[in-house]
Amino acid sequence: MPLFGFVCESCQHEHELLIRADAKPDCPDCGSGKMTKLMSAFAPQTARAAEPAMSCGAQACCGMRGGCGMN
Repeated sequence: MPLFGFVCESCQHEHELLIRADAKPDCPDCGSGKMTKLMSAFAPQTARAAEPAMSCGAQACCGMRGGCGMN
């Protein structure tokens, strides 16, 4: 099931709900059925492949003497 963002028209709280695309959810906070689906952002694809990250999170060797200690 996909994850959708909603805002409640009654209490104005935003929620991310794991529901079927055609489902009409009720607000988890106030119970209202007046939920509006939000537009979601997406991640753009780039032309070059991503470089593998090191175990410490760096994109390449950090150059510290003796290593970064995270390996």
